[in-house]
Amino acid sequence: MERKNYSQKEIALILKELSHNLTVDEATQKYQISKATIYRWRKQSQKIETQQVSRLKLVDEENTRLKHLLAEAALEIQSLKLRLT
Repeated sequence: MERKNYSQKEIALILKELSHNLTVDEATQKYQISKATIYRWRKQSQKIETQQVSRLKLVDEENTRLKHLLAEAALEIQSLKLRLT
């Protein structure tokens, strides 16, 4: 079997087909790749997805913290304006 380098887009397309209606055996025949390659791609894809989820959680926590700081600053500005008038 000749070795071919697949791009990330091609890998994503193959994995998408596998998740919808294509079996592993059909994919190995259609794309002429081994089962081990498919399982390795799946594992890497799941790892990347979990990393993205954890990163999104961190971003969400930071966003919440910044919103609270902004709300506190707005309240402080409003109270200072009331004191001056």
